[in-house]
Amino acid sequence: MQKYYVLLFVFISLNSLGQERRFELWNKTQFSVEPWENISIDVSEKLHYSTQNSELSLKYGDIFIGHDILNWLEYGAGFRVSYVKLEEGGWLQENRPMLFVNLDKDFDKIEFDFYNRFEYRSYKDVKNYFRYRQSLRMKLPALTGWGLQFYLQEESFIKLNGYGTHLARFYSGLTAYEKEHFELKIYYALQKQEVQSNWLTSDIVGLNLSFEI
Repeated sequence: MQKYYVLLFVFISLNSLGQERRFELWNKTQFSVEPWENISIDVSEKLHYSTQNSELSLKYGDIFIGHDILNWLEYGAGFRVSYVKLEEGGWLQENRPMLFVNLDKDFDKIEFDFYNRFEYRSYKDVKNYFRYRQSLRMKLPALTGWGLQFYLQEESFIKLNGYGTHLARFYSGLTAYEKEHFELKIYYALQKQEVQSNWLTSDIVGLNLSFEI
């Protein structure tokens, strides 16, 4: 597992040479269960670690309930509690109810997933607003029987209060191992985020662990 981080870190270091960019490590752990046919429950925790500040920059926990009504269509709802580290210290808490509709389709052994999610971002001392998140992922054919598979993905977040797109990410990832009850993914992401009318660029290396109970 560590060797994948090393390879991605070398790639990012060469790609970012001479550029002033932020670098973060992300880790997500998810547990899934299917209590009834076509009904799934996913519970996850995610941590963002900033190498610039040598500390956690974000942490959240969420739960999603989904219903597969067709073999290519899933809808459901979720709720997330998130904490963002403030520059002046302390944590900003966000409560986020969500609704989603996901579609997937295979074309000649290449899988396309289209994710749609509506969110209501609720804060105690910051103005609340609605947001729409869309993402398109393309998964290439698996190279081995145990799940070695590359994928590309983009996602963007649009504020529905008139401010438009404020966050976008582009992923290049690898499903390093996949079996019936376990999946391991690693990825590199290039992030563009609008902060006070300026677009900041970040390099991200992430690790996702998924368990099916």
